[in-house]
Amino acid sequence: MSDETAAFIHLLQRFSERVAARDAEGFALLFTPDAYYDDVFYGRHQGRAAIAAMLEKFLRDGSDFEWEMHEPVCAHGIGYAHWDFSFTSHKPGLEGKRVLMVGASRFRMEPHGLIMAYDEWCYQASALLGIGTPLAALEKSLLSQDAKFRNQADARRHRLNQSQPAT
Repeated sequence: MSDETAAFIHLLQRFSERVAARDAEGFALLFTPDAYYDDVFYGRHQGRAAIAAMLEKFLRDGSDFEWEMHEPVCAHGIGYAHWDFSFTSHKPGLEGKRVLMVGASRFRMEPHGLIMAYDEWCYQASALLGIGTPLAALEKSLLSQDAKFRNQADARRHRLNQSQPAT
C-alpha cells in the first residue's frame, strides 16, 4: 500500500469519526479554508463555515450515524471510496426511521492531506423509498438530480437537450 493510500485511509477514518461524534467544527477542519462539499441532499457548500453549518443541519435531522468506507484508493491527490451510510431520521414524519444510503465519493486533496473538494453519489431513490418518501416527492428529487447531472455533462458530446427533463 502506498503512503498516499495509507494517509487517505486515515483521513477517511477521521472523516467518518467526526460525523459519528457529531463534531461539525472538527469535520470542517478536515477541509481547506476554501474547499467545497457537494452533498446529495443538502447541495454544495463552499468554505469551512458553510461545511460546518451544513453538517450541523444534517446532525439536527438525524442521529446514530454510521459511515463505513470500502475499498479506498488514492493517487495523485484524488481518492475514491464507496460507502454504506446509515442514520436514524429526526425529520418530521420520518422520526425514528433508519435510513440507509449506499454510494461513493471523490476526494480531491491538497499535498498536506486536507480536502479541497468533495463530491458524492448515491442510490438516492433507494434511500428515499426506504424511509417511505411519497412518490411525488421522490419524483421531484429525481428530476432535480437529473437536471444537475445534465448541467454538469458535456451536452454536445452526449447529445443532451438541457431543457428536456426526464419523464
